[in-house]
Amino acid sequence: MRRKRWLQALIAVFVVIVAVLAYGYAETYRIEVKEYAFTDPELPAAFEGTRVVLITDIHRGPFLSQDRVRSLVERVNALAPDLVLLGGDYVFMSTDYAASCFEELARLRAPLGRIAVLGNHDYGDYQKGEDGPALVVQAAVDAGVTLLRDEGLWIEAQEERIYIAGANDYSVGKPSIPAALADTGRDDFVLLLSHSPDLAEKLPEGAVDLVLSGHTHGGQITVFGLWAPHVPSDYGQKYRTGLVETDLTTVIVSNGIGTSTIPPVRLLARPQIVVVTLESDPDG
Repeated sequence: MRRKRWLQALIAVFVVIVAVLAYGYAETYRIEVKEYAFTDPELPAAFEGTRVVLITDIHRGPFLSQDRVRSLVERVNALAPDLVLLGGDYVFMSTDYAASCFEELARLRAPLGRIAVLGNHDYGDYQKGEDGPALVVQAAVDAGVTLLRDEGLWIEAQEERIYIAGANDYSVGKPSIPAALADTGRDDFVLLLSHSPDLAEKLPEGAVDLVLSGHTHGGQITVFGLWAPHVPSDYGQKYRTGLVETDLTTVIVSNGIGTSTIPPVRLLARPQIVVVTLESDPDG
């Protein structure tokens, strides 16, 4: 009798594990559109209502096909973005997937541009001393995507302008904040694209209005969507997901698209396309 109860318990545990894995795998396909409105008095009037779409952590690889990247691009284009920002980690397990990923990203449509930074996975197997961003860099160039590596550019409209800065990856690329923010002043509207949100902790006060990041995957495996056993950040749960107000700036962290686990699952941390609508402060 005891053996039968043990067997029943083991079967029950097995069924639960299979069910959780099945749900977790299904969740990787359930991309949500997460919308934010960001208000700042330094935003020039010409950019009022600008729609910025952030895509990050695609992780094109064995578990995320080129067809899924194509579907992602179609969904982003349907949102009619003014500006598309790509937050890094385009590949997973091999930079050889870069060409097929950017073949699809080349189809993104945004009148103000398509701007990208690198993520840690885009450097290849850096843990073995391999510095492999060259394939990703070339793929971005071939796709006509502007890749920023500790630099920025001005976007102009009606004789007004905003600055988009792009930082090298925080954990691999040794970013230079002064280089990324060169020629900007405290009165300029500055948006910083950084793969890791941790870079926000190193910014000069008042230098950056908004940071857009990914990397943390929303924790990827969470407890009721509120807490994750592992967040790849030096600051624990702080930058797991969503909007974070700090003493230095405002940070919006996307859950990203792909996964970085085997098996590829998410648990109450759905993949996201982030849409940020820029607004000026009417009282500013």
